[in-house]
Amino acid sequence: MRRFGKSIKLDSTIVKYYFIIILYESIDKLFGTVYVAHMGIRGLTSFQIGQVLAIASIALSIFDYPTGNIADRYGRKRSLVLGFFIWSIGLLVFFQANNLFTFILSILLWAVGVSLISGTPGAWFVDEITKEGRAHLKAKVFPNANAISLIFGAIVALLSSALAIGRPDFPLLVAGIMALGTSIILIFILNENYGDRAISFRKALARNTIDIFKSTTMRLILIYSMSGRIAFQTFVMIWQLYMVKELKLPTAYLGFTMAIFLVVLAIGNSLAGILLKRFEGVKVSIMGQGLIAIGSITIASHTSIVAFYIGACLIELGLGIDMSASSVWVHDFIPSERRASYISAISAAGSLFGFTIPLVSGYIADQIGFRYNWLLAFIGSIITITLLIKIGTKIRTVREVIENVEESN
Repeated sequence: MRRFGKSIKLDSTIVKYYFIIILYESIDKLFGTVYVAHMGIRGLTSFQIGQVLAIASIALSIFDYPTGNIADRYGRKRSLVLGFFIWSIGLLVFFQANNLFTFILSILLWAVGVSLISGTPGAWFVDEITKEGRAHLKAKVFPNANAISLIFGAIVALLSSALAIGRPDFPLLVAGIMALGTSIILIFILNENYGDRAISFRKALARNTIDIFKSTTMRLILIYSMSGRIAFQTFVMIWQLYMVKELKLPTAYLGFTMAIFLVVLAIGNSLAGILLKRFEGVKVSIMGQGLIAIGSITIASHTSIVAFYIGACLIELGLGIDMSASSVWVHDFIPSERRASYISAISAAGSLFGFTIPLVSGYIADQIGFRYNWLLAFIGSIITITLLIKIGTKIRTVREVIENVEESN
């Protein structure tokens, strides 16, 4: 059996998970490299682009939680297959769009597809390896899978630059075709697994909602998901516009820049895997958010190409560390039979709050200036660090209570 690293064997379950994540990341980066610039080229203003992204966040917040429950009840394989198919339709419509209405229609289809996929690969994988008696592998596989997929994403971003020469929208067409192909392939390679199928979808949705809000830790995690969107979505919304409009760099630089960001993001994911061996997961997330704060204030302080690339790379490094660490420690608080539902709830909370960020960022960029967008990202990261400290304190308190009970017995 071939080995990955020093301690992970590449067997069928792990390879399938890597396959899904790599393809998802590659398609996402084909889209992500050009989608904001594509809307600008097709005539949308910064505020209209913000409207499209805000609608995307609202749609994700509406669809994400119910689709997680659908995946648990009706099958995670079915959810992934349908998700990639609908995503492909949204990408192809986005490719053809040339006005605000069509972009909104395409982003709604995109949101439905992404919602069906969101959280499902991880839920599928964790339950598969748990049945195999290897649940401990998630702490190693998740960071490695994220890092490898981001390397592939960086390669794809470079390729998208070549594809975009003379035809800036061509990466969107490739992304749509790849998503459709992935949907077909998953029909044949995945086995089905489920969450809790004992009760109806409606009852499961109500029960999970009540249980999530009854848990203090889960409430804090939901708020963390929301505050974390401030810096993340500000960065996603602004960096392409900042390069083209503020720094006056040609659009051909976008793919190259995206590739750099993805390599740094991959390094962040790999670094998280190392840090998780020495520190608690929440502490690693705090480290990541600290780097985001430093990167944001660096760009805000100096309007220059050098400051932008240094600051943006620090932001990407921090995002990689936090994203990878949270993907591990969050699972420790989620019951297996509701895994996709809870993960989708966390994602939906972030999307519900996050819809305001593109609107605010677009307004700030048009009316005040890009510098204040980076200050907004800095404030968001500081708020998130504060919440993570509270989550860490709560986790340690619960752990001490459990240890004291065990010792008394």
